[in-house]
Amino acid sequence: KQRWMKMGAGIVRLCGRRLPTVTISRAGSYTSNVSTTRSMSSSAVGGGFFELRQYDISPGGLKAYLDETAKSAPVRSAMFGSDNSRWLCFMTTEIGGNLSRVHHLYYYKDFDTRDEVRAAVAADARWASYLKEVKPHMLNQSSHIYVQADATLQAAGLGGALHFKPDVAEMSTLPPTSAVCYELRRYQLKLGYPTVPDFLKSYGEGLQDKLRADDSGASTLVTLLYNEVGPLNTVLELWRHQSMQRSQDSRVASRKAPLWKKAVARNADLGMTFDNQFLRPTAFSPWK
Repeated sequence: KQRWMKMGAGIVRLCGRRLPTVTISRAGSYTSNVSTTRSMSSSAVGGGFFELRQYDISPGGLKAYLDETAKSAPVRSAMFGSDNSRWLCFMTTEIGGNLSRVHHLYYYKDFDTRDEVRAAVAADARWASYLKEVKPHMLNQSSHIYVQADATLQAAGLGGALHFKPDVAEMSTLPPTSAVCYELRRYQLKLGYPTVPDFLKSYGEGLQDKLRADDSGASTLVTLLYNEVGPLNTVLELWRHQSMQRSQDSRVASRKAPLWKKAVARNADLGMTFDNQFLRPTAFSPWK
């Protein structure tokens, strides 16, 4: 009974926390009050948040779903195309998960902005027509809210998702068979209030060493996120690779980084599960 009371108190404390404040300015310039005890102020003030939406499509309907979604891409870009909200990517699964799952990522300044944008989208006749075509192919939908670990990225000289610009021109220097892929790496951490800050602290200590050691030029860390609505104590990395094969060059090069290997070992003690997926950006995705 005492054990349950202690666990219950911990769960209430965890679920009752508010979101951390993260302020985003120019690339490589961030301020954050995230520390080893996570902030008690709202992330909706300042830096905003990211929504990852993942839909499972019927295998036989995936092509039709993507065709209709491609046609409506200009509408999506216009509806989610301001400083306060932005559509960032639309990807399909290549390896590592449900092959009929699509992934799309959005940025919002705050929850009021999200409500306003989504209300406008729902009232748009073009969007209603699009949904009429694609809904018969959709099996499941999920939506999770994440905050970007700006302080960790800033310390490594990275600008994060809002400042990421894929180098499309580089692809002309690669073999014709090469195809850009993104790698979504997910860490499910143990329950506990300090677990995510401890993970990010250790990750950040090793990340700079990893980036210095990786002389392959094959990979870019696009963003580092942690969950605020959905499965809590989840951390996501999103990497862009010149190709799946080139991702292996980057991985081998990173093994030369001793501080990175130490960080991985420390964070292994904080994790419960770890998985990754290779994703392909669609032709109509803002991120290529």
